[in-house]
Amino acid sequence: MATPPIDVASLVTKANFSPETEAKLTPLLDAAINKSSSSSTDVEAAAAAAIDEACPRDKDAESFLWSLWNLLISISKRVPLDDERIDSLVGIVTALKAKQGDAVEIWGSAHSLWSDLPLFGAVMREAWNGNPDFNGSPEEAAAKVAPWLSLNSFAARLLAASAQSWTNFALWELRDGLEEPPSNDEARDTHLTAASEWIVQAGRVLYDEVRKDVQLGERDARALGPGSLLEGGGSGFNRQRWTFWNKRLRELSAEASAETKARTEQALEVMDSLEA
Repeated sequence: MATPPIDVASLVTKANFSPETEAKLTPLLDAAINKSSSSSTDVEAAAAAAIDEACPRDKDAESFLWSLWNLLISISKRVPLDDERIDSLVGIVTALKAKQGDAVEIWGSAHSLWSDLPLFGAVMREAWNGNPDFNGSPEEAAAKVAPWLSLNSFAARLLAASAQSWTNFALWELRDGLEEPPSNDEARDTHLTAASEWIVQAGRVLYDEVRKDVQLGERDARALGPGSLLEGGGSGFNRQRWTFWNKRLRELSAEASAETKARTEQALEVMDSLEA
């Protein structure tokens, strides 16, 4: 059965662009996301070109970019896990990143408009606060699970495509899912799925970080420290954590749902291939 189209038009409207920008972006984003054209690369490039043309180069660039990244994140949350439309979103971002953008001032500093993708990390960090809370209402947690998994897939694919270098998001999810005890079965399966998605989509990037074993400064060491189950584990990416994640994936998947177990097995195969 065909998946229903995403209501791109309503999401663009909620993004608070000018009417002119809304009218320009809506049909192109809809074509790129909902595959109304046979050539996905062409429609992704057309959407990126329209975004580039619409983006101000003055003080208004900040509000435009904040709205843009929130829009793309909102769309990503509505793309079911494993749906190819998530790659269309990634294609739009990578097409933007490849553009020769002007310098813009954001938060008092100069940034290259597209090669730096300014504010994208800040907006994603804000979106990361929407992770499911499995200690609260089961209904509230369940409503957040699918969007959360889709968001993780989007972020992981952007990392793998070298569009962003936000390995911190990967580590936070791997820590929450594998270095802390799950509060219930739903939490276990959700975190296993998210952790597996990061490894399947961006495992090579993560393993490169493990092999680098970078010594972190005090601030980063606190932010990227180990979870409660990893006794004596260092901060950031290192071989001890990688080995621990492999072990926990095997342990937790033993009692997971069939679908979650299959995803975990994919992740373990990726880990084994990277270590070979």
